[in-house]
Amino acid sequence: MDEWTGLTTAEATKRLAEQGRNVLPETRFSLLKLIWRQLKGIFNLLLLAAAVVTFLLGEPVDAAFIIFFIVLGTSLNVFQEYKANAAAASLKKFLVNRITVRREGREQELDTAELVPGDIIRLKPGDIVPADAVVRQTRDLMADETTFTGESIPVNKSAAAKGDTPSASNLLLQGVVIVRGDALAEIIATGTSTRLAAISATASDVQQESELTKGIDRISKFILRVTLITLTFVVLANLLINRGETNFPTLLIFAIALAVSVIPEALPLVLTFSLSRGALRFAKQGVIVKRLSSVMDLGGVDLLCTDKTGTITENRLFLVESKPAPDSKFDPLLLARLAAHDLDKENPEPFDRAINAAINDDLARQLADFKVLEEEAFDPAQRSNGALVQTADGSTLHIRRGSPEYFTGQALAGTGSLNGWLLEEERQGHRILGLSYRENGEPKFAGYVSFIDRLKSTTLETVKAARELHVQITMITGDALLVADAVGREAGLVTKPEEVTETGAFLALPQQEQAEKAGGIRVFARTTPEQKLQLIELLKQQYTVGFLGEGINDAPALKAAHVSLVVQSAADVARETADIVLLDSDLRVIVNGIRAGRETHANTLKYIRATLVANFGHFYAVAIGSIFINFLPMLPKQLLMLNLLSDFPMLAIAFDHVAKSEIERPQTFDFRALYITFLTLGFVSTVFDLICFGLFFRISPAVLQTNWFIASVTMELLLIFSIRSMLNVEKAGWPAPLIIILSGAAMLLALALPIVPWTARFFEFQTPQSYHLALILGLAALYLVVTELVKRPLAKYLREANKTQA
Repeated sequence: MDEWTGLTTAEATKRLAEQGRNVLPETRFSLLKLIWRQLKGIFNLLLLAAAVVTFLLGEPVDAAFIIFFIVLGTSLNVFQEYKANAAAASLKKFLVNRITVRREGREQELDTAELVPGDIIRLKPGDIVPADAVVRQTRDLMADETTFTGESIPVNKSAAAKGDTPSASNLLLQGVVIVRGDALAEIIATGTSTRLAAISATASDVQQESELTKGIDRISKFILRVTLITLTFVVLANLLINRGETNFPTLLIFAIALAVSVIPEALPLVLTFSLSRGALRFAKQGVIVKRLSSVMDLGGVDLLCTDKTGTITENRLFLVESKPAPDSKFDPLLLARLAAHDLDKENPEPFDRAINAAINDDLARQLADFKVLEEEAFDPAQRSNGALVQTADGSTLHIRRGSPEYFTGQALAGTGSLNGWLLEEERQGHRILGLSYRENGEPKFAGYVSFIDRLKSTTLETVKAARELHVQITMITGDALLVADAVGREAGLVTKPEEVTETGAFLALPQQEQAEKAGGIRVFARTTPEQKLQLIELLKQQYTVGFLGEGINDAPALKAAHVSLVVQSAADVARETADIVLLDSDLRVIVNGIRAGRETHANTLKYIRATLVANFGHFYAVAIGSIFINFLPMLPKQLLMLNLLSDFPMLAIAFDHVAKSEIERPQTFDFRALYITFLTLGFVSTVFDLICFGLFFRISPAVLQTNWFIASVTMELLLIFSIRSMLNVEKAGWPAPLIIILSGAAMLLALALPIVPWTARFFEFQTPQSYHLALILGLAALYLVVTELVKRPLAKYLREANKTQA
């Protein structure tokens, strides 16, 4: 045992109590911050302005009512966002980073939050340095310090003796990524004392703009632009047509209230409901969502890129054969066991586990004659690892274990029958390890060991389910062409020879030819980590790409993909980069996630469609009506109550059922289809609103305002049942029970407000007459029928247009 034995348990416990846990300060979602973020929104500012103007005009009751709407909307949004944040925080307990630590001379896996100054940690490629540390022992160590220097070229690190002052050559700062080699390092600072913590205190996070954010921003800008242009016209028209009869402050309040009535202010709440519900559904399947909007972004994926190991195959290897080279002194299986490093871990590397299980009694006795002196970590670039061992006679062997290509590249592997055996094994889809040893300075090839990695029982079913969702699965693997081809055919990914290629040969093609062929290739074999990024960038030109990675060098490709996924066992740097973390490596879970993402997207679009059609239809009718009468067609508080009652059932849209046909294709924001739907069905809504206006405006202002209020609520509620699906209403299926319940409650409230004396006085309603109510219900029923009749050819046109674009 060397001098770096680590701390005692008692000393570590004492230092943890003194220094605190090794965690960076987190931005907490305080209640006051959430409230302020909601209040400073443009739509709430409009309402506040309306309340102030109303109060200054001597109408404190009306002003108080507007304030009530602000408080109600803000409270609902804050409550749901606080719940979503709390749920996300609770899920973080699954994302525990662990590191190998020496304490009392023994190595153990430990949560990085439990590290203290003085701890000795073992670092290997893919690890993110968990705290500031100084290197004490090293073998060929290189670190990526991009986080601090901005330079992407890895730098060499050397060891510092005890007592030496840490310098750039031996210092590892928290957040640095180990690229190559291995090392023992001593922790010198943790938690808030690290350099990274100091930088984090003054830096702000830059979040990736998701496809969801882009879509919502575009819709919001469209709504604001149309609303402001229309209201400017309405205000000017009222001033010009009704000269001398228009009360400008009252008209201004009316315009602000009308603007607020058309804004989908419940959209953030609906989105939060939908996304947090989707994230919690994922969590039940062992999927942790780090970026909430990726729930919906996943629904847009139409190409899923993945390695085969652990997703398509079980990643549970079983020995097939140990094939020694003719002149080898050692069984290659024996050497493979000596180079196995992870057997003392909770979850050993699959090759190590399979090798250990295959050792028979004879090989076990031979193992006792060897002593491992030094372990060499896996090198992703060379696709190999090694060990230095001592034999019974005191001589040393340098063992190397890796892919067959490593040994052919080193001109170590033989020819003839051994190569024939190798080709046949690869043709059957077996995974192969080559072994060599260096004795007295002379390298010798020891032979091969082959393993079988069986297809997962769910793979064929999952591939079929993906095809039903029009999602292509492309396998990007480092395995040999013949191995990848065999697995691809067995999994049902490959049916033609041209669907399989070696990545190096493919990327050597002219760029135009790459672009033409990329979409038709289902298996990329012999892919280096650096080539994955090139493939993802190329495939992004044709698809919305989801990428499942796990290795240290997968981080650039993960960043490039539209949606990035990793398994919990992935390298630290890959896990930190990803949007979604799978606690279990199962392709079926991802495909189910794509389906759930599409359902979330479909339900969000339902709200946007219904809101645009109903609100703008009513908005234009009220705006136009106000020009031809010398009183307000609907009072500001009536408009606000109408907006509340019509939005109330839509809060349950996140729980609505989605027809199978509506999620069979990738979900994106089709703005052209959205605008055509809004213009067509919005025109129908405006026409029926104007019919209602024409029926009642000659009677009296109170009759018009009361009956139009009831008619508008009724028609908007019926619209939800029609436009919640672009399918015919009889094929769309029943909505979620909660939508029916809330719609019924909203309808009852709309009828009660003009009937109950004190609410009628407050809202300035007049008790409706029976034949007026019958007329309104008949008009609403006719509106539903006409909407359905118009929707059917519209939906057919949009489907045909979508097929033409595809």
